[in-house]
Amino acid sequence: MHLKPLTSLRFLFALMVFVSHLDFLKTSSTSWLRSIYKDVLSHGYIGVSFFFILSGFILTHVYESKLNGTKNKKKNFFIARLARIYPLHVATFIIAIPLMFWGQEINGKGLLLGLSNISLTQSYLPIKELYFSFNGPSWSICCEVFFYLCFPFLLSLFKRLEKGKYYFTVLLAISIIILPHFIQEKWHHGLFYIHPLFRLVDFILGIILYGLFKELKSKQALVDFTKLECLAIAIFVLFFSLRNYVTETSLYSVFYWIPMMMIILVFAFQKGKISKLLSHKTAIWLGEISFGFYMLHHLIMRFFLLGNGRYEVLNNDYMIIALLLTTSIIAAGISHKFFEVPMNKWIHKKWN
Repeated sequence: MHLKPLTSLRFLFALMVFVSHLDFLKTSSTSWLRSIYKDVLSHGYIGVSFFFILSGFILTHVYESKLNGTKNKKKNFFIARLARIYPLHVATFIIAIPLMFWGQEINGKGLLLGLSNISLTQSYLPIKELYFSFNGPSWSICCEVFFYLCFPFLLSLFKRLEKGKYYFTVLLAISIIILPHFIQEKWHHGLFYIHPLFRLVDFILGIILYGLFKELKSKQALVDFTKLECLAIAIFVLFFSLRNYVTETSLYSVFYWIPMMMIILVFAFQKGKISKLLSHKTAIWLGEISFGFYMLHHLIMRFFLLGNGRYEVLNNDYMIIALLLTTSIIAAGISHKFFEVPMNKWIHKKWN
């Protein structure tokens, strides 16, 4: 079963990440834009939490009955996942090389950064210069690869634990809440927002959430799903409105777990009026190109701002935002049709 609303929601949360990267608005000549960026748009990074939880949910939905422990099926799983993400990662890595070494000599340090990126290991050390090097958003792809490696093991473990998997997950969640009190604050961002081991809890929450979805799906009563969808969105807005009352570390990690999980769970049923809107073919198309949008938008921003800073082609911030958004969507659409899908098919044909 294709969960259409969740596919469409991927673009909306990728859009949140997009607006969080509009940091040129910090110095905008328009006070309203400066204010809205500082108070709202800069928090769009929380969209990554949605992707990590959704990843656990969707992978369990697709592969729970397919990964029966045989090496061949596990191999096919890993090939399928890498075929989906690695070609575009390599392409954006190559595109980012001029930005990394503009006017600089490529030295041993640059080669080390390059090797960590191309091997998707850049997020394991909490060093900003490392995990945000080349194409910044690719740090999260490093996390995803780690999740993929853990996924078959987690499925097997949870099957053995049965109900114990809930206690196991609660203990992990509590550890993420407690650990920041024992670690220096300067490492918090690199660990609790970036590090694959710490973000694995988000992914596990998605796996557990799918189990809850299956149980509820088999016991559906007469429920007004439109009201439930509105409630899930309202709870997300409520949590967002309370963001200034919690620590920054909480915002990186635990604070949005509940609203993100509610949104994924409720929209997975695909039965409310908002789900119908999200199931429109245009919304689904945007969801399908969301990975390309996520991976390309930051590079487009950097190249444009570098050129615009030198030649001053545009000085209207509204026009710049519209141009960056439009270009990112078009580039993602082209990438999806002419690069991602063909490469995916080629890898499957070659290795399967």
